[in-house]
Amino acid sequence: MQKNYQLSSANYQPLLWGLLHGLNDFAACFMLAHYTFTHNYNQSFLLIVVYSIIGFGGQLPVGFWVDYKKQLKPFAFISVISLLAAMLVYFIDGYTAIILSGIASAFVHVTGGAVCLQVNNNKTGPLALFTAPGVLGLTLGGVLGRFSVYGLWFVVGLVLLTALFILSKPLPAYKSHEKKQSELDAHDWLMLGILLFMCFRSFIFDVINHVAQQYPNGIVIIGISAFAGKIIGGFVADKIGWKKFVYISLPLSLLLFQFGKENIYALAFGIACLQSSVPVTLLLMSNSLVRYPATATALSVGTSIAFAGLPLFMVGDVKNILSSFNNGWLTATIFILLFIFWLLAERLLFKKMLTQ
Repeated sequence: MQKNYQLSSANYQPLLWGLLHGLNDFAACFMLAHYTFTHNYNQSFLLIVVYSIIGFGGQLPVGFWVDYKKQLKPFAFISVISLLAAMLVYFIDGYTAIILSGIASAFVHVTGGAVCLQVNNNKTGPLALFTAPGVLGLTLGGVLGRFSVYGLWFVVGLVLLTALFILSKPLPAYKSHEKKQSELDAHDWLMLGILLFMCFRSFIFDVINHVAQQYPNGIVIIGISAFAGKIIGGFVADKIGWKKFVYISLPLSLLLFQFGKENIYALAFGIACLQSSVPVTLLLMSNSLVRYPATATALSVGTSIAFAGLPLFMVGDVKNILSSFNNGWLTATIFILLFIFWLLAERLLFKKMLTQ
């Protein structure tokens, strides 16, 4: 009976949590954008920093907490209630609401990722269904944030409906496989390489968002391409194997970034190739931290992105970042070093395994 439930739950859990993920990110970006349009720059910038610290950096302690309690339903309730509270409080006090939104984001990302890792059967496709709606929600929320705040009521209704579907059925039981974490093998080294790339990927994604602002509807085009990249990448990686997929998609994104900077559609295709690695990253991290699915999720979709965003806050002159990006040297160096790292790790570890 349990086996049949796990099989059927795999069909709808990633879809439902992906929808909640998208609604959460839409609400967060909508409130941040609306707050920016109605307050001065210093207030808005500070609030964006606070939200990022809580929403992304806060995922790691939430991940520890979920793995310690080994329960998913209580955290599903917290995710839904904190998200609803954030939207409702925004009509009273925007600053408090956005802080609550950061808390909701931390719980939604970690809980949703942990749920999907219970039912993904070691596939990246279900993880793509969960991760992809977030970037689309962020994009649409940022674009629509300049309009009336009363549009949030429609999002509240959608969240309530999604929460009803999620909480009315039993959530998957928390599972963690018993495996001793010994020295790193080739797959672990590759996973770490992917994570290193993920940080730079997020950094480049932020830079391209600035670049895209010079194009009409550039942000929307890039947001849609990132969404499509995650969806397509997750299922293609299952079809041809994640390793082959990564070795195709990453060099392709490099070429598109270097030779297509003057074309928004080439940039968008490059972003799609780049973002397609997100489901693979989550799968590899969960395979390494098999006993800690929530922590694996936090490290994959939260902590690394928080670290990747630091350069944009540490470097005051964004024009210098853009000029470095446009030179091509920054991106090319990242890809070359990552490729060398992968080759050395694979060859050294393969030789070591042969001698054992």
